[in-house]
Amino acid sequence: MRRHAFAWLALSSFGALLALLPAATRPRYGGSLTVQLAVGFPSLDPSLASTDVSIEHERQAIGGLAFETLVSINPSGEIESRLATGWRAMNGRRWRFVLRSKGVFHDGQPVTAASVIPSLQAALKSRYSDVTVTGSGQTVTVQSESDLGDLAAELSLPRNAIYRKGDNGELIGTGPFRLEKWEPGRKALFGAFEEHWAGRPYIDSVIVNLGPLPRQLATSGADLWELPINGSRRVVPDGIRIWASLPNELVALVAPNLDPQVLEALALSIDRSSIVNVLAQRRGDAAGGLLPQWLTGYAFLFPTAPDAARAKLLLARSRPAALTLSCPPDDGFARSVADRISLNARDAGLTVQFTTAVVADLRLVRLSLPSANAALDLQEIRAFLGLQRPSNTAEAGRPDTLYHSELELLGQHKIIPLVFLPAIYGIGPRVHDWDASQNGRAQAMHLESVWVSP
Repeated sequence: MRRHAFAWLALSSFGALLALLPAATRPRYGGSLTVQLAVGFPSLDPSLASTDVSIEHERQAIGGLAFETLVSINPSGEIESRLATGWRAMNGRRWRFVLRSKGVFHDGQPVTAASVIPSLQAALKSRYSDVTVTGSGQTVTVQSESDLGDLAAELSLPRNAIYRKGDNGELIGTGPFRLEKWEPGRKALFGAFEEHWAGRPYIDSVIVNLGPLPRQLATSGADLWELPINGSRRVVPDGIRIWASLPNELVALVAPNLDPQVLEALALSIDRSSIVNVLAQRRGDAAGGLLPQWLTGYAFLFPTAPDAARAKLLLARSRPAALTLSCPPDDGFARSVADRISLNARDAGLTVQFTTAVVADLRLVRLSLPSANAALDLQEIRAFLGLQRPSNTAEAGRPDTLYHSELELLGQHKIIPLVFLPAIYGIGPRVHDWDASQNGRAQAMHLESVWVSP
């Protein structure tokens, strides 16, 4: 009895101590969070992918606030339920998904097979021409004459989000925030969705401002800033925390029609360490392969050091003409990388000239890796390069088969990996419980558990 009384007294004292802690240490409901992104885009429709890969990354990051997929991939690369609570591959060409019974669209309509099929079939048709999506009640079946591979992982991608369109064309999703106002290229307003299956977010609303960042961040009035690596420096106000994800963006050169010997010589001439240390201000990693070390564990097997002597030998054999190189417009970092590549190539005896023309021999691209699933990310890179998925789907196998699949993809002589970059954000003092474990590897921005001080 005395021991129980002592335990009760200790718990009471602990509770009194908690009551004395500042209120700011405890989550609170209410308030608005303002996010400042560095680019603008015309639509949040998940089906309307932008041809600018960097813009598409930003579009999908905030689109995830309102639009959910059937499943997601957690930071460990495992598939987790979202709108679907169960899934099973009947064979390589047929999958079945069981929908969450408490899923609700933002207009109050329940999530059923009938409401999921239209957007899901339209999304999958872009990848599998003969796919059919059928179902009734809370069960959805996806079937195709071709191999669907690991369809569950693929359905985690933002382009496969479930949504509907209202009578006036408004986008209706199921996510933790409802899209309440959209000004194309300028601003988005999201409100907390009270009926979300996982519970109401802490924040009442999220305001997302789009467009160029001011040099003085304090003048933007934001709480959360995207800080792209773009070759310019900005004054960060006192009290702002700088947070960086794991490297989840691949910067690479794409050359679909270049002589393989010339492509190899160019790859050997590039000093990737100087790009990371100088141009990226030591944020990122040199890339010899297509996937980063944290994702595969074997990226160190791909060499990244330059070999000018070998490059000169290859160029002496092929004697190539001058090459043209283009990069995304208004991207200071990409332009500085292009200039460094031209300098390195010249030292090896190859002329590479920057151009603003749409068509060029070389194109500098920035590819966001969409998940913490290595096989899925490699599959997306393959699709970006216009290459067919292997018939044996080796990318979905063990690390050794994944490694050989990556080797095979590099052996197509269409891409030169350069560096892996992280996503970087400035987080204001009002922002609490930014979930680094979720935001560290995911493409979408997770604000469900974030709360703000008054």
